Amino acid sequence: MIAWSIFAVGGVYAWASAPLIAAAALLAAGFRPRIASSGETRLLDVALIVSAAAVALQLIPLPSSFLRAISPNSQMVRSTLLLSPNEDWHPVSLSPGSTAYALALLLSAMVTFWTARQACAGGAARPLVRAVAIIGLLATVAAIMQQAGNPLLIYGRWTARDEGARPFGPFINRNHFATWVLMGLPLAVGHVAAAVSARKPTRRIAAEIAELLQGLGTSTAWVAVAAAVMTVGLVASTSRSALIALAVSIVAGAWIGRHRMDRRTRRWGLAGVILIAGAVLAYVNLQPLLLRIEETLAVGAGGRPEIWRETLGVVRDFWITGTGLASYQTAMLVYQRMNRTVFVNQAHNQYLQLLAEGGVLVAIPALIAVFSFARLFRARLMADSSPSAWLRIGAVTALIAAAVQSCWETGLRMPANGILFAVTAAIAVHRPAHTIRRAQE
Repeated sequence: MIAWSIFAVGGVYAWASAPLIAAAALLAAGFRPRIASSGETRLLDVALIVSAAAVALQLIPLPSSFLRAISPNSQMVRSTLLLSPNEDWHPVSLSPGSTAYALALLLSAMVTFWTARQACAGGAARPLVRAVAIIGLLATVAAIMQQAGNPLLIYGRWTARDEGARPFGPFINRNHFATWVLMGLPLAVGHVAAAVSARKPTRRIAAEIAELLQGLGTSTAWVAVAAAVMTVGLVASTSRSALIALAVSIVAGAWIGRHRMDRRTRRWGLAGVILIAGAVLAYVNLQPLLLRIEETLAVGAGGRPEIWRETLGVVRDFWITGTGLASYQTAMLVYQRMNRTVFVNQAHNQYLQLLAEGGVLVAIPALIAVFSFARLFRARLMADSSPSAWLRIGAVTALIAAAVQSCWETGLRMPANGILFAVTAAIAVHRPAHTIRRAQE
């Protein structure tokens, strides 16, 4: 699912995401993941289920009188768009088809999370991270090769359907590519840190160098190479939001893992940063990035503040029920007041868009899920004294990076990023295998 979702243009089109929905259904039937089976995970799992149920409620036709009471402006929008305004029953969603499709993708991501959490408890965390790293390596190489040829063609052959699209690698938008790499990169770094932490320390530099040479060609070495290449690709994407998110995630990861770092880990970490920085300086043309940074300093966030202000109008008018998941662009047909030579189809802020589409109906259970996830991660990390704790730290750092970037982008709407987000969250909070064995003894 991870490989298909990213290489099938990020899963952005229906032909690419339909197999993901089918695969999730097969996972649910085949693996039967345990949901809310323990006190530790119950609140998180129930909050996720309630979030999905809230989206499903947006699809249920309601009497016009009741709908006007809970969503007074929906009738006005429907009348403006000529969406059968004379019918007596309407769903909350302004675009029921889009909401149903988004709900199917949301359920697929939830099933992926529960299945991956169960698989990681059985020892699949490291293989999963290795797979993500290799997939990220291949996707980044494809992106770099694309930029060397015709950057407007996906894989150098196909034109994106979306007008004005600027493809980068398998994605039709460089910021969406950056979202994926922002998650894949910390996972890879966490894998390398776990491998370094697991080795017996030595005070002799010659012995460490010999150990390093022996490690060349191992899976850990390939994961390290993938991390370096993904960093090069991330900088080459010139995504300003991604670079800010990367900087924040580095600080966050170092802070979370500060008590687990010994002198050896710090030394190898510093060496890795220097090597990756050298690779970026050697292989990336920094001029486009510098121009974009200069543009940011000159004009700020561009048109985003105006988009945010107009999105707040949707939030105010639909604060209870939202307009329906994935119905933002339908609502903006009415609410967009800025220059209409460019149609605004996303809020450029994941949180504002969630509030506009979901209202408090969806936002409250989603917020509960976030807090319960944070609490569960803290408990899991404190109980994990093995080197594999670095996998958790890498995973939560990846989630932090995606969360920071979401202040300016909505990359998590892409199915490929949603699937990787689910897998990453599972790695962060899976129950250690040794804990399960001890409970069964």
